[in-house]
Amino acid sequence: MSMIWRKRTASFFTPSVKPTVGSSPLSLVRVDYPQTLSRVLVTGSRSYEQVHVVAWDCLSAAGDAAATWSACTIGRCTLQHNPAIGWHGRVNTPASGDRHLDLARIASERVWAAIAKNSGNLAFGASTSKGDLAAWDAALAGNPAAFIRAWPGQLTPRLAAALGLPMYRPISVAAACSTGLYALLDAADTIENGHCSKALVGAVDTSLSPWLLAGFKAMGVLCGDTQPQSFASPTGFAPAEGAAFFALGHNGPWRLVGGVRLGDAGHETEFRDPQTLRQAFASLWRMLPGPDLIITHGTGTALGDAYETAGLLQGPWNKSMRLACKPSIGHCLGASAAVELAAGLQAPVRRLWKIGLGFGGHLAGVALERTSY
Repeated sequence: MSMIWRKRTASFFTPSVKPTVGSSPLSLVRVDYPQTLSRVLVTGSRSYEQVHVVAWDCLSAAGDAAATWSACTIGRCTLQHNPAIGWHGRVNTPASGDRHLDLARIASERVWAAIAKNSGNLAFGASTSKGDLAAWDAALAGNPAAFIRAWPGQLTPRLAAALGLPMYRPISVAAACSTGLYALLDAADTIENGHCSKALVGAVDTSLSPWLLAGFKAMGVLCGDTQPQSFASPTGFAPAEGAAFFALGHNGPWRLVGGVRLGDAGHETEFRDPQTLRQAFASLWRMLPGPDLIITHGTGTALGDAYETAGLLQGPWNKSMRLACKPSIGHCLGASAAVELAAGLQAPVRRLWKIGLGFGGHLAGVALERTSY
């Protein structure tokens, strides 16, 4: 599908707590929740006043953030086709025996440089939804050293060592396709709460392992030999590699206005309750109405696209322009929301939303407003 901008009237866009604890081990604990935290617990949403995106970058089948933005906005497919896999996306980087770490390092180096000399405590996390699948393959083949490296939480300390980071507050999240947005919002919480003054956070996925692809194929969600598309005749998605990182601080070209984190446990692989998505969109609208652009999840599956379309059309946000990235770069799985957000931050727009719909009912959304060009 060559045109992936969608709007109801036009489809063209020209880029130009602190707890009080008693003294006895059996004492009752009284917790005074701030108003913002109470709102998070009730609605899943939180507004931010102190958090800006200072720098960002990503790696996708199209290239870095600028190249990814370009490919997605013109509808250029950067995927490969292999008879054994079908359509899929690979990042064009030199081959390495530690590809998971390499993608994280390349995507984060320039971003980290933007805040490395800033003073204050650092929040840091390199999140993955499934861990290092190459290491899982090696562990299953009998390599015990690979077993520890394979776990999702291990990329954060390994990348910290590779970048030479100072002591940090760890942010490690596994929330399926929404992993990157959950990590971003968790890091933003530490800045808004005054625990840290800067953060480096992102998500990485190299999930093209044969056994994982076989699982997705058995579920019927892969596009196979059919080139993927979103919000059209359902095809399924093309699995892809990806990585994206964000530097957060108190000043930057984008302000994080708010975020939403909601769970829907009605089904393990899809959303069933439309109220969850409607609440997410309504919360984002209250925090930042009138987005110029919404970057959708657009997974390309029949149920997923129908669910998302219903939410997109049922509110005042239905007049906003929308962009689906997966037909161009594939589905970067645990890194997809982060990669697509990094691409979207290249957009010459003022108000931006990004939505992530993750397996297991992990829904996330962010609203950002540009402060400078």
